[in-house]
Amino acid sequence: MQTTLLVEDASFFEKAIVKKLHEVGRHQIMVARSYAEAESCLNLPIGEPDLALVDLTLPDALNGEIVDLCRTWNIPTIVFTGRFDPKTRKKVLGKGVIDYVLKDSPGSLNYVAELIRKLAHNPKIGILVVDDAPIEREAISQIVSKHLYKVYQAQSTDEALKVLEEKKDIKLVLSDYFMPEKDGFTFLKTIRRIYSPEQVGVIGMSSYASSENRVRFLKYGAADFVDKNCSPEELLLRISQNLDYIYRIDELNNLAMRDALTGLYNRRFLLEQGPTAIKSWSEETHAKNWVALLDLDSFKEVNDKLGHDFGDVVLTSFARHLSVLGNENDIVARLGGDEFCVVFHDRTEEAVVDCLENLLTKLETSPVEHNGDEHNIRTSIGLASLQHGKLTKAMKEADKRLYAAKRTGRSQLVYSD
Repeated sequence: MQTTLLVEDASFFEKAIVKKLHEVGRHQIMVARSYAEAESCLNLPIGEPDLALVDLTLPDALNGEIVDLCRTWNIPTIVFTGRFDPKTRKKVLGKGVIDYVLKDSPGSLNYVAELIRKLAHNPKIGILVVDDAPIEREAISQIVSKHLYKVYQAQSTDEALKVLEEKKDIKLVLSDYFMPEKDGFTFLKTIRRIYSPEQVGVIGMSSYASSENRVRFLKYGAADFVDKNCSPEELLLRISQNLDYIYRIDELNNLAMRDALTGLYNRRFLLEQGPTAIKSWSEETHAKNWVALLDLDSFKEVNDKLGHDFGDVVLTSFARHLSVLGNENDIVARLGGDEFCVVFHDRTEEAVVDCLENLLTKLETSPVEHNGDEHNIRTSIGLASLQHGKLTKAMKEADKRLYAAKRTGRSQLVYSD
């Protein structure tokens, strides 16, 4: 479990910070109100904290000694203080703290909470630093790593392209645009032919960039441009803001491709994005793929007799059953109304038939209950082989078999003519 060391001597701020920490999912908190209490907390046999949030001015340590204590224990540290002193601030930042935040407004506490939330996710995010100068490349990498990102390095554009291909967790590239082999402009154009701005963001960097080159870099698809001599805080803020943009677009795309009620993929995803994944499946020589179309039996009667609220419960319950059927690479989608689709990847016919017949059996013994009413979900299923990546053709064949199942008694699977 993540553990936070909170060192704060003001009761008001302590309560407010603890509340915020709980909101961002950090529930195990060691609270100290002095330097001595912090030392005692760190010596407890319950495990070291993975993050410290500290005030600089404590009753028994007035000059920021708490930062040195946390540094001795190698604990990533955020300073949250009301002490505004440029000299002290510069000195503390030089000790490698994650951030130095002033208690000067209600927004500052929200900033700290959001920073902590991101720090929990940052180790999963790859950032690639591209620079032919080893000293500058390492210096930039050290700054980026303060916020716990996974940092990769490349000394040339060719090496950078190889790293991008190998490391799928890279979301952002920091690239010098004066490079010895291919310049940054050529590199950027190559990236944009392969990755969209929503897949991989690019921030250009230079120590002596002209306004014209900055504009040119941005026009070629960079998300931002920074001076290498900017402060570490500015660089980290720009990285965070660019990642926010990428994840916001990803979130919107995900919402557009998901069914709002069930959380499954929707028809748009299946027909627009599905073929891309399925095309790669067709290149696997021995893989056998299948399309199943499922339609709930007598669903209109459920809505008419038990109400649309109950109908929604039936749909969400059925969606959960389908989610369990799918493996990691399978596609489970709600096409609309009470129609669903499962695209099975690399399974034998026997395995898929057993899976769907087990579903029919499980539905019989798993009634849906809502507000005192009870209903057994029943569904008809049509199954067809998906060959050569031709999804539409397979769906038409599965649809014919689905209606054959409806005509011959419902609540059954038809997988051959």
